[in-house]
Amino acid sequence: MSSAKPTILIVPGSFAPTHIYASLITHIRNAGYVSFAVQLPSTVKRMPLPLATMSDDADVIRRAVEVIAEGGSEVLVVCHSYGGTPTSQGLSGLKGVKRIVYLTAIVPRVGETQVSALWGEGVDAPMELTEGYMHIDTLAMFRAICSDLPLDLAYENGLHFQHHSGASFVEKVTQVAYTDVPVSYIFCEDDLVVSPEKQREYIGVLEEAKGGKIPVVSLKAGHCPNFSIPEELGRFIMQEAERVE
Repeated sequence: MSSAKPTILIVPGSFAPTHIYASLITHIRNAGYVSFAVQLPSTVKRMPLPLATMSDDADVIRRAVEVIAEGGSEVLVVCHSYGGTPTSQGLSGLKGVKRIVYLTAIVPRVGETQVSALWGEGVDAPMELTEGYMHIDTLAMFRAICSDLPLDLAYENGLHFQHHSGASFVEKVTQVAYTDVPVSYIFCEDDLVVSPEKQREYIGVLEEAKGGKIPVVSLKAGHCPNFSIPEELGRFIMQEAERVE
């Protein structure tokens, strides 16, 4: 295994543009790591191209890791929220991944979709679709997304979340990387989007796959610690980058 620092790849959540991780990435880069966030096709309106699927997202994540690995670096993949679903799908059987860190992220089982993994079987997509895209009502959602920020900052940060391909929420996972790759979970105690109960359930999925306990970091934070505590979050991510397993 290489002694060089791994590259830290951030996989965004649903509706999330890459720039919402800018403060986190800057902190990580200042500590000597190469780091960037990959843009998921499902978060971009790309008409007249077809709606992006979860598989399209998984393919972009996989190719990003392949490009980094071809340059000689191992990759620590940090997947946030929805990002856990295409990351689990896309990195299965891929070399070069040092560890997957699930950041208050969905951990699907084979056969589950984003919707069923988060809300259960038989549940419809969480929002109405317009031309195939879900759209966030900022005033309805910003307090949940940024529950650990003052009202004004929560609203301003909530404006970054706009649209997401509905198709990506209803495609079944066919393979999972976490059976073969070292994993950790960053647990956000005050998350109102992926509840603490669901996060514990996902930790259980990982521990079942691993046959024992996994490293878990607990943060006093809401759904987006990249906004509220980027330096503390970055410190824990780098701690996982240095973990030897």
